[in-house]
Parts: sequence; C-alpha cells; structure tokens
Amino acid sequence: RPLPSSEVFVDGVALATSPSQAGNGVVNAIDKLLMPNVVEVAKSSRNTTALVEALGNAELVDTLTGPGPFTVFAPTNAAFEAYLAKMAMTFDELQADKEGLAQLLKKHVVPSGIMVADAERGVPSTTLAREELNLTKTGSDLYVDGVLVSRADLQSGNGVVHTVEAVLELAPTPTLVELATAQGFTHLVSAVAKAGLTPELNGMTKYTLFAPRNDAFEIAAFALGDGDFADFLDRPDLREILEYHMVAGEMDGSGLANSTFASVHGADLMFDDAMMMGWTTVTRTDLRATNGLMHVVNEVMLPPSLMDVLTGDTTLKVLAAALSAANLTEMFGWPNQGGAMYTVFAPTDAAFQALIDGDDSIADEDALLAMPNLPEILKYHVVPGKVMAADLTSVSPLDTLHPVAQLTVAGRPDQPTVDGAGLAAEDIIAGSGVIHKMDVVLMPVAMTVVEVAAEEGLTHFVSALDAANLTDLLNGTDQYTVFAPNNAAFEAAATNLGEDNLAGVLARADISEIMKYHLAYGKMMTDDFVTGEIMSEQWTTIEVKADGAEVLVNNLEIFDANAKAVNGVVHTLGEVMLPPSLVDVLSADDDLSVLVTALMAANLTEMFEWANTGGALYTVVAPTNSAFQALINREADIADSEALLAMPNLAEILKFHLVAGKVMAANLMAGEVDTLHPTAQLMVALPESGPTINGRALEETDILAGNGVIHKMDTVLMPVTRTIGEAAAQEGLTHFVAALEMAELLALLNGTDQYTVFAPSNAAFQAVVDALGEEDLASVLARADLREILKYHVISGQTPAEDLVAGEVQSEQGASIEVEAADGEKMVNGAEIFDADIQATNGLVHTLGQVMLPPSLMDVLSADEEFSFLVSALAAANLTEMFEWANTGGALYTVFAPTSAAFLAMVDADNEIADSDALLALPDLAEILTYHVVPGKVMAANLTAGSVDTLTPPAQLTVALPESGATINGNALAAQDIMAGNGVIHKIDAVLRPVTRTIVEKAAEEGLTHFVSALEAANLTDLLNGTDQYTVFAPNNSAFEAAVAALGEDVLAGLMDRPDFPEILKYHVVPMKVTVADLDGGQIATLHPTARITVAAVEGGGSVDGEMFTAMNIAAGNGVIHKIERVLMPVTMTVVEVAAEEGLTHFVSALDAANLTDLLNGTDQ
Repeated sequence: RPLPSSEVFVDGVALATSPSQAGNGVVNAIDKLLMPNVVEVAKSSRNTTALVEALGNAELVDTLTGPGPFTVFAPTNAAFEAYLAKMAMTFDELQADKEGLAQLLKKHVVPSGIMVADAERGVPSTTLAREELNLTKTGSDLYVDGVLVSRADLQSGNGVVHTVEAVLELAPTPTLVELATAQGFTHLVSAVAKAGLTPELNGMTKYTLFAPRNDAFEIAAFALGDGDFADFLDRPDLREILEYHMVAGEMDGSGLANSTFASVHGADLMFDDAMMMGWTTVTRTDLRATNGLMHVVNEVMLPPSLMDVLTGDTTLKVLAAALSAANLTEMFGWPNQGGAMYTVFAPTDAAFQALIDGDDSIADEDALLAMPNLPEILKYHVVPGKVMAADLTSVSPLDTLHPVAQLTVAGRPDQPTVDGAGLAAEDIIAGSGVIHKMDVVLMPVAMTVVEVAAEEGLTHFVSALDAANLTDLLNGTDQYTVFAPNNAAFEAAATNLGEDNLAGVLARADISEIMKYHLAYGKMMTDDFVTGEIMSEQWTTIEVKADGAEVLVNNLEIFDANAKAVNGVVHTLGEVMLPPSLVDVLSADDDLSVLVTALMAANLTEMFEWANTGGALYTVVAPTNSAFQALINREADIADSEALLAMPNLAEILKFHLVAGKVMAANLMAGEVDTLHPTAQLMVALPESGPTINGRALEETDILAGNGVIHKMDTVLMPVTRTIGEAAAQEGLTHFVAALEMAELLALLNGTDQYTVFAPSNAAFQAVVDALGEEDLASVLARADLREILKYHVISGQTPAEDLVAGEVQSEQGASIEVEAADGEKMVNGAEIFDADIQATNGLVHTLGQVMLPPSLMDVLSADEEFSFLVSALAAANLTEMFEWANTGGALYTVFAPTSAAFLAMVDADNEIADSDALLALPDLAEILTYHVVPGKVMAANLTAGSVDTLTPPAQLTVALPESGATINGNALAAQDIMAGNGVIHKIDAVLRPVTRTIVEKAAEEGLTHFVSALEAANLTDLLNGTDQYTVFAPNNSAFEAAVAALGEDVLAGLMDRPDFPEILKYHVVPMKVTVADLDGGQIATLHPTARITVAAVEGGGSVDGEMFTAMNIAAGNGVIHKIERVLMPVTMTVVEVAAEEGLTHFVSALDAANLTDLLNGTDQ
C-alpha cells in the first residue's frame, strides 16, 4: 500500500512527491541520482570476486555499504593469487583468520573520497587499519604504496573504487612491549620487565595497556615516597600497580568514555565522558600492537588501597575506625613507602559488637577503641604479603604483624578456617593487598604450648615434658597439637605403670616415648578433627572419633579444648595415654603368635608390658612362626611346639633376641651388640642389601611400640659365644686350625665380619698330602699357596646349609665353588657336608671330608679356547706340572698368557718357523714360555713400572704404566686378573721373545770388538755378564781408534793400559736400564765415582754428552746398549778447578773472598 512520502527512503534518499500511479506500475520522484555503493561496484567486476568474498567473510560489508564516503583500493583476483603464493597459504587459510583478514582489508579502505586528481593535493590517506598510504602520481598513473592503480575513479554512491594489481600489505606490527619501546615509554618498559610482565605483554593474549609517560613515573615515585624511579622499581607492589593499567582484550578508544573495565589487577577502571578517571586523563588512543591496543595516560594510576577498600565497605566501619585509633592507617594507604603488600583478615562491625557484648571489660565502641592492646589485636589480623583464599591452607601457620603470635589455617582449600573461624567473604582485592572478611575478632596468643599448659594448671604435664627433654621442642616455633593429661591423670598413672609415685613416673626410661605419644605435628582445633587416626610424634597412631561437637581420642573425652598457643594448641585429657606396648604389638601380629607363647612360657612378658617398674626400652629381634617351625624341623631333639616351649634354655634363647634400648634399623651399627643373654652377643652387618643379624636379613624393620621397637626375621638365633676359629678348634678340626694359623687367616676368622667356612676334617688334610705332591702334613702347611687353598673354603656372609642351592658361590679366593643339592643332601665341589651349621659369633662352619682345591693355572688355561695353543706348547716343553697342584712347595705364578692368535702371528712373522708344529719343536720353546712367567701372584693393580724378573734369567720383562693401562714389553693386557688357585693370568696378544745374551755377548754380536776388549781391560766383563741391569753407551771401533790419537797414544793397547782407562770406560755405564723412551733430559749417575753424563731425547733418538746415538735400544738380557761414535771423556774437575786451569785467577780469588769456593767445589750443578 502507498505510504506517506515522509516515511519512505530509498538508499537514504527521501521521496520528493507522492507516488504517481501508472497503468503498468508506479513512479516515485527523488531529489538525487541513486548510484551503487563501493561493494556493489566491486561485485560488478569479474576481476574482484575474491575481494568481495573476503569482505563478506571479514564482516566488512555493512561498514562499506554505509553512508561513507570511502575510497577502496580493490586488489584484483590475480593480486590475491600472487599474495597467497608469496605467503604460502590458501585462500581458505587466509579467510580462517577473520581478525587478521579484516585488518588486511581495512588497509585498502580510506574513510574519505579520493579521486586520482586529488592525489596531487596531498589529501589525508589514513586507512581504517590506522596506517598511512603513500599516494604518488606519475603522469596520469596513480600509485599506492608503489602499486599501480590499473582502473581508477570507479564512482559509487558512497565513495570511489580504484582497482590495484597487488594486495597492500600491513606494516609489521610490534608487540605491546615493542610498541612502548618504539614510542619512548622507557620507564614503563623497565617497570614491566622488573615486574615480570614482559612475557605476557609480548605474548599472544590480547591486552589493552594504559601507558603512563616517563615523567608520570618520576612523579609517582616522588608521590609514593620512593625517592626516585629506581626505588619505585623495587616496590613489592610494582606488579599490582602495573596490572591495574592492563585490561584483558582490546578496548577501542571509541568505547572508553562513560565505561567501566575490570583490570587484570582485579580493581575496576571507571572513565567519565571526558575519558578521565579522577585526575587521570587518556591523552592518546588506539596505538595498535599485534597483541592489543595502547592508550596513553598522563599519570600512573593507583588501584584502591586497602584503606580505600576498608573505608568504602559499610560493614567494616569499626575496623577502619580501630585502625585509625591505633595509628595503623598509613601503612595500608597510598603513599606507603616501599609498597609492602598485606593480607587483612577483616572483622566485620558485627564481629566487633560480639566482642563488646562478650567482654564485660569493654563497655562500648569507644572503650574498644581505647584498649591499650588494640594495635596488637589488629596486627594479629594482618599477614605480610598477598595471600589469596585458595592458597591459605598451604601456608599454615601464618606469621602476622604481631611480634610473636601466628594464625592457624586449617580446613579444605575451598573452605579454609583461620584460628578455627571461617571466612565471611574472601579475595576482596585492593592495590596493596587483599581482604578476607571474618565474623569474629581474633585474639592473639603469645604464649608457647608449655606456657599455656602451665597457665592451665597442668603442672605435672609440664614437669613430664621437662623430664622427657621435650620442653625446648614445645617452646619452639613448630606447631604441635598437645593432648595434655591433667595432674590427677598423672597421679593415677603411677599405679598403672607400677611406680610408687609421680617421681617414679618422671624417672622412667620410657617417659619420652609416653610424652611423645601425646603430641601430634601441626595445629588441630577440635573442629579440624575427623574420625580416623592421627600419627603421634612417638610414631604410633592415636585413634580419633569426631561426632559433631564431641571428640574422643583413644576413647578419652577432651574436657578442656582449644587452648591456643603461639606454636600450637592444648587439649586437656583426664588420663595419661599409653601407646601400644611391645606385648600389645607382638600379640596383635598373627605371624608372631609362637613368640608370644614362648615369652609367656619363659615368664618374660611382664618386662614388655607397661607395669614394668623403671620403664625400660627394648629392641626385639622377633622370629616368625615359620622360623620356630624351621627350628623344630631342624633339631631332632625338639619333637614339636610343646617340646619347644619346654626347652630348659628357652629363656636364654629368647633373651638372645633382646637388646636393651630402642634401636631403629637405620641406627644399627656393624659389630657386636650386647643382648639380655648373659654372655652371647648378636653380630650386626650392614651390606648394601640391608642390615643382617648373625648373617640373616631382617624380614621387616621398625615395627614401633611404646616401649621399644621390633624387627622381624625368619630365623631363630641360637646364642653362641665362640668365633669361627674357636668353633673349629672345639669341633676337633685341629689340622684346619693349624693351617689357618700358618696361612695367617686365623685373625680374619676370629674377627667381626661374617663368613661361612667349609672346613676339611683332619683326615681330609692327611689325604691331600699325596694330591699336592708333598711328603707329609707339615709340607702341606708350609706350601706357598696354602693361603689360596684355604681362602677357597671361605665365602662371605652366613649361609646355612638349607640356604645352599644348586649353582655357584663365590669364594674369598676369587674362584667359584659348585654347589649341588639333591634329596636333601648338599655337596660342594663334590664333597659332602657331613656336619652342617656349626654356629659361631661371626658365621657358620660346615665340615667336609676332603680339601677342596681351586682350579689350578693349568685348569684355567685348559678351560679357555683362546689358550689352546699355549696349553699345547706347555705340554711340548714339559712345563705343565709346575702349574698343576701336584707341585711340591706350591709355588704361585703370574702368567702373561699369549693367545692362540698370538702364536699364529709369530709363525707368520718368522720365516724360520714353518708352521705350528715347527714352533712346538723350537729348541728354545721352554725359555720362551718361562719368559712369560713371573714368580708370585701379581694382580694388575699391583704391577709397578720397571724391569721384572722371569723364570728365564737373566731375561726380564719391562712393565710400563701409561694412562691407557699396563703394558708388558709394550704390549697391552687384553684381559687381566684371571684367577687360579696357584696364581693369576693376564692375557696378551703377543708372544714375547726373551733376550738371554748379556751386554758383553750382545756387544760382541754387534761387532763392537774394541769395546768388548776395553771391558776386559777395565775389569768390567764379569759385571756386565751378570744379572743386574745396566745401560751402556758403547763407542764403535772407529771411535776407539780416534781416541788413541786424541789421547796421545800410539796403539789401542796403549789406550787400554792407561791408568785412567777403567774410569773412562765406567763413564759409559749407567747402573740401570734406560731406553730411549726413558730419556727425559738432564744428568744421570754412571759407574764413574764422580762424573755424571748428560742425556737428552731428540727427535728419532737420543744423545749422551751431545753425541747422537747411531743405534739404540739394543736389548740384552741384563740391560740395553746404545751405540755412539765417540769415546766420552769424564770431567772430574770442579767449577773452581776449571776456572783455575783456564787462567781465571782473579775470579778464583774473588770466589774465595765471597766464601763461595766450597759451594762451587761441591756436588750441586
């Protein structure tokens, strides 16, 4: 139907006249030509379809169909394709980020109309993205940020469209911190960093940041009493102040006026229509960052202080007045120099009225405000720092501003209580802290638990604490809940404990245990108790029953509860509580029922009950029921449990399991421990697996009772007072004892360490004489390997026969012993144990019918495939017997054992050895093999650098000890410390060839004939044909011939006849073996009585007195030869004598005048 023209608009244009009817329609007159808007212009082109779709997805169509005017720089479809390729993304991915897409498209829109002709006039070109466009014109072409406008001036009803051939990219956007830095807000950036807020304001989360200028921070520092900005940065509430300048999300500048926002701090920001909040004014808006917006403010904004919040709450008026009366307001308001944070537990007005109503000494509010202790009461409600309600239960107790009193926090995290009272309201945020409302005024207590008990008249309890050495503990700072028996309870306890009077109770050895049973760690008001168990400080539990207002502990009523102390709370009881006694704990364990019955049969239970005068403490090593059954099964004379209980020595056996005092497992010390048995001691050992008693592990430890502790074990221990050595002697094993003494092992087996010994009988020792190739027992006992044989009969720890299982056990000698177990019989290395489990204080003895011999060197070599050729070689050289047991005297050997591969390498390297058969037929094979054998047993760790005698004299092995490990004649050990009964084996990958020729013989072989003659002339031949090691610097024949002329002689014989010739030759001999590798420079002594030679190591060799070696390291059996080309002349004159001979007479006189003659005639160089 037609409407009045005043109500009809077409694209915002009103109808000019009433509609005119026509035969085929109606005509409406308007006063303006209607044109499409910029969006419709874009839609009309097939080249800008991507832009149109993007505008719709970015929700910008409504904006661009508004009245405008707008200038749209419209990227073509090809421009979008190029942009997507550059960004490596799809069109869908571009549109998925609506916010980013909208910002990108806004870069293409200027909120004004710009025709091409306008570009020359410098018209404003700030886009909706708040970025400036750079418009330039070249001829008739328009460029936007360097991009050509391909079609220009497409007019529309609300603006103009220009088509461009590239997407206009957004300028890189900084984070809020980067933006503040770029804008020169250096104080703000420093404060944000100091407060730890940089990660948040550089992160992905959007914030609106109100940014004070640098001068605003300087003014704030002065106003807050901080002095300067550096002090301001050290304020504890710095973060709170800065968070008051932050709002989550983006708050556009257009929406600030007449608005209220919740800051990140929690307090509200409220701006009026002029964008002012008090004296704070927003001076600049909408500085964009990647993660939000920044608005500039003219001052540092301070959130409401604690006093602001308190005075603004109508339910906290009395508290505000009280703080004023107590002169405490300044610390809770601005400025508070230093910026301390506080948590205030704020009593409401009703709470103060309840205090007035409940205390006759406080007449009214005025009287309340005049109380002399009002400041202390109020300080008791204030905790340093900002503690939110959810964090309260994790920080009990809470220190307050009161000088000593602490608040006690309990309850659940979602429902905390403070000193037993709940919070009426929580987490009321202020700039300098947080407020939790309470409906009660909390009264501080400055007395300790001990002082409270004394004030409550619990004098016997206080005396008992002192007797138990607990006074200092309960006068300390840790919080405790104390169940304190009254005086009457202590007097009644004297009878229950078998004491004559209270003094007897206080003197008991177990008074500390009894008193600790009345203490629980932490402060628990009656409202905090729940039905169940709590752990006492005595480490046994107290049963609690909480039924509404009634609380029972161990079925005792608390009749005076919740007496608060600065370090806990006292609840008064009418009885002394006694923790479970040893008998109680033993009786409650079904696994210890036989032990309880045995204690009763032996009349020993009373000592473990509470009515035991003196209150002694005990440690019980408690055999289990199965342990007693094993004893019955093992002992033929104990028919059954009744026979066990009737044993005449039952009491002595049980006392052997009892130790005076309370000894926890962690406090056990290795060694002998006295028991209640009159003479027998327990032997404690501490292996890594856990403590053992007489070699047996503890099954369960530290089962606590009020008057002691229990450790379970699966063995009944039989009291023994003799050592292994003494037990063996008493059992008639005299040969074994004599052998132990001869091998110096008796002290070991009479010591405190635990061992199990397989002891051969006397007959066994007689039988082994022939097996060892000896004539009689005395010869056996004199063998060098006796100690090794005997150690093969010893294993560490206590191992009863029943615990021996098939397999191997390690002997103290190092070799394994094979155990066989079948049909109840136990055998070791084929020898039957015929008298088992002979007990000793330090272990067990099992008697054998034969002497066990550990694997011999031949056994070990023969068992290793790598030594098969060595075994064949030893057999070929008739050397096997010396390495077997039937070797009279029992010598020990160290074998450096070449592998079979080493022997094959020797065959390959020596053309004179055709094959392995030829090697085995070598005439010097025995010498080669014995060169690998050293007398005695030398473990790898005991090798020392130098020459070592072998069984091929005079040839010696050379041991070196580089960091990589020991070497023998330069060859590393491939494996070491392979144990045998009569020695040790070290595996090497080379066959060592002995040098058996002496230095004299080797010199002759090397053609040093003049040198050999010279040795004879100097009487040195015998010396250098001996076994001691020497190093010879041997001049060659031409050197001797040159020396004849040099020394003014006619012939060589004349040289050798010289009286000083022996001294000259001795100067060439060093009394030790020095190879080139040993040269480290300097002087070394020779056989000359005074002269020393100077040696040096040079590249590729060495030198002596500057003469280079022409050949070196020529090995001899008794040393080494280095060839030289000069006869060395010893210098025997001192420095003073040389100077005199050189004619330096004045210098010699000067030395004498300076008292230096003796010094320079001495031996120092």
